[in-house]
Amino acid sequence: MFPNITSKRLHYRQLVADDWRFFLSLQQDERVMRYVADPQPEEEIRRDRFEIRLPHWQKGSAHWLCLVMMEQGQSAPLGVTGFIDRGDGVAEVGFLLAAEAQGKGFGAESLHDIARYALNELGFRKLIATVTAGNEASRRTLLKVGFQQEGTLRKSYHLAGEWRDDWVFGLFADEWRPL
Repeated sequence: MFPNITSKRLHYRQLVADDWRFFLSLQQDERVMRYVADPQPEEEIRRDRFEIRLPHWQKGSAHWLCLVMMEQGQSAPLGVTGFIDRGDGVAEVGFLLAAEAQGKGFGAESLHDIARYALNELGFRKLIATVTAGNEASRRTLLKVGFQQEGTLRKSYHLAGEWRDDWVFGLFADEWRPL
C-alpha cells in the first residue's frame, strides 16, 4: 500500500491506468513540455512514458514512482511528480504541472513532500534533478527547495532540433530542511 503523503495544500496517489487522458494532456501541451521533450505520437507516449510508470513501485525499482498531485479536498489532478532510484542511495526527482497550475507554488510544495518521503522515510542519501538550460521556472523551484546547482552538462540533450545544455542539481539528506 502506498504511504499517505500530504502537505498543507496537496495530496498524492500513485498513477493508475485511468490517468491516461490527463497524462497524455500534459505530454501534448507545449507549454508543459517546452523544456522537457519533443512531441511524440500518442502510441509512443503511452508505451514509453505512461505504461512503464504503472507497475507497483518499491525502493530499487527500475521505473519511476509517479504520483498524481491534487489539491487537498479535490480529485482533479494538477500534475505529476515523483522519482526514480538511480542506485547508491541516489534518486532523481521530476515533476510536470498542468499549465493552469504553474506559478502557484505547487511545484516547490510537491518537491518538499517528495524530498521528505525519499530522504526521511526511504533513506535516500541524495536527490538529483536535471533541467534543460533556460527552464528558469524549474531552476527557481529547485533552488527554493534547497537543491544546489552542481554543474552544467554542455550540449547533452537534443530538443527542438538542437543540442541543449542541461543544468544538474543535487540535494543531500543532511542539507534538506522541511518547510
